Amino acid sequence: MPKHIFRLVLLIVVFGIAAIAAKSYFTVGSFYRYGHYRADSVPQIAAMATSFQTPEACLACHAPRLVEWSGGNHKTVICEVCHGAAPGHPETLKVVIPTDTQRLCTQCHEKMPGRPVSSIRQIDPREHFAGATQCITCHNPHAPKIADPSVKVTFDHKAAVASTATCAACHGENGVATNPAWPNLAGQNAAYLARALGSFKTSARKSDMMGPMAQALPDDDVQNVARNFSAMSCRSAGGKGASGRAAEGKALAAKCVTCHGDAGRPVNTAWPNLAGQNPAYLAGALAAFKSGARVNPFMSPAASGLSEADMADLATYFAGLSCGASSH
Repeated sequence: MPKHIFRLVLLIVVFGIAAIAAKSYFTVGSFYRYGHYRADSVPQIAAMATSFQTPEACLACHAPRLVEWSGGNHKTVICEVCHGAAPGHPETLKVVIPTDTQRLCTQCHEKMPGRPVSSIRQIDPREHFAGATQCITCHNPHAPKIADPSVKVTFDHKAAVASTATCAACHGENGVATNPAWPNLAGQNAAYLARALGSFKTSARKSDMMGPMAQALPDDDVQNVARNFSAMSCRSAGGKGASGRAAEGKALAAKCVTCHGDAGRPVNTAWPNLAGQNPAYLAGALAAFKSGARVNPFMSPAASGLSEADMADLATYFAGLSCGASSH
């Protein structure tokens, strides 16, 4: 073999050996363990904090909200769509609470050419209840379809009676409170009662009395208890125990009608009926919203500018209304 050919072959072999040595030196030990060129990426990604989770991850702390969501027409929308990924939650206790619901809801519900109108309701934001600044003025975000009050919802009456037996000491066997400082539950909106129980159950709403009672109530019984009280005949408190002036209260109530209706009965069953409620309870609730003992994105600002006399007047006005037929 000519010398120049031998030298060329030798040079190629040397370069090949050097290349193999370099490849072994620069290639990590996990190369091809999880697939071609993946190296340690799989365990590294798996070790990262989970950002998006299924709604089941919310069940431990938000059972009532999850029940509300899964029973409504939003059950195909997972929690993170509205609340974001919330990395580190619940340890950091931080989660996004949407404030601009008009912008958020219209991403799916704004009427526009080409969008299907059969599966998802489409609305024109300029015409659809233009008086409301936010969608949640009328719609419960977890179950946004407003219930038809003419539809009677069935429930396990026997189980409900057993579960509500412990409530009778304060709220009465017929849903009329034994103390005027406590709320009458008879005829109250079932969706509101379920939300209130859920708030007490998760300690989102604080009460030394109601907290332990709600926490001892099984999740399955929350709806039964709410529907049982809602199905009872309401009894208006009238002027009994009222200390305010109904006429002044009626003038102040003009600011309340958007949510609570002209007659104290809202179109959204996720909000409470105020008509015929105990005036002492209504005044106490307003005072709690003003002081921060109770927190609500709508009620807290609304109550902040009310004087003690204003609260008494509003309570007197709403207590004097006829509770009439309620939405169940």
